[in-house]
Amino acid sequence: MNDRISNILAAFETFDGIYKRDEVDAALALQDEITPHLIAILENVLAEPVAYAQRPGYFGHIYAIQLLGHFLEPRAHDVIVDLASLPPRIPHDLFGDTVTESLASILFGTCGGSIERITELLLSRQADEYCRSAASRALVYAAVEGTVPREEILALFGSLFTGNEADPGSDFWGCLASSICDLYPEELMNVVKKGFEDGLISGRIIDYAFFEETLRRGKERALNKVRDNLKRYAPANFHDRMSWWACFRQQPKVTRSSAPSAKKRSRPKPRPRRKRKKRR
Repeated sequence: MNDRISNILAAFETFDGIYKRDEVDAALALQDEITPHLIAILENVLAEPVAYAQRPGYFGHIYAIQLLGHFLEPRAHDVIVDLASLPPRIPHDLFGDTVTESLASILFGTCGGSIERITELLLSRQADEYCRSAASRALVYAAVEGTVPREEILALFGSLFTGNEADPGSDFWGCLASSICDLYPEELMNVVKKGFEDGLISGRIIDYAFFEETLRRGKERALNKVRDNLKRYAPANFHDRMSWWACFRQQPKVTRSSAPSAKKRSRPKPRPRRKRKKRR
């Protein structure tokens, strides 16, 4: 590893309240050279996830996963899926709001045209329910972008309302129903209706009226909204991914002793997948 890359990665490691714009620009210019090192960062985290989650102020893996997602790097896909497949709470402790915000676009962007590992994550009962939700949204992106037929993804989603896919009371089905709505729910309205009747789909995530509203607005509008969301979470300009985060507000540089506070600011408590408010 040359000194320039070492300096970039060292700057990424410690959260100090400042977005590392210059180092990000340097990383973007050195994509080919820095990519293996970014993947290695995630592999190190995967080897000791709890230790990294408890490491005060560590931020290197946040830059790494975002940059690799921006690079659309298929070599990073397996380790990203493996991190998202860690037991509940660990992905949130490691990546904070990335789980509920940009993980879906990163999963899709790094898949290289294959949805096999994303589907594995969706089907894994051992995985965190919001990581599974990110997998369902990644599959929505894949369908809308033409990577896989929309009908294939809807058929998969429609098969996952038996009640055996998650623990009782899980938000898994509500999040999955939201993905169905995003993909335009016309073919699965019977499944959705039964999901509400059986108590699988929680109104905390989405209510039935929103499905009816989506049907009234039409398929193209629904799919265009998905395309807009993908552009939002995977913008062409990398700085639009991270520089606006609330933790980056040019705060005074923190000392190592205050790093746990910085960690708390940089990784807000996870929240469910963009819960939809009831529409009247």
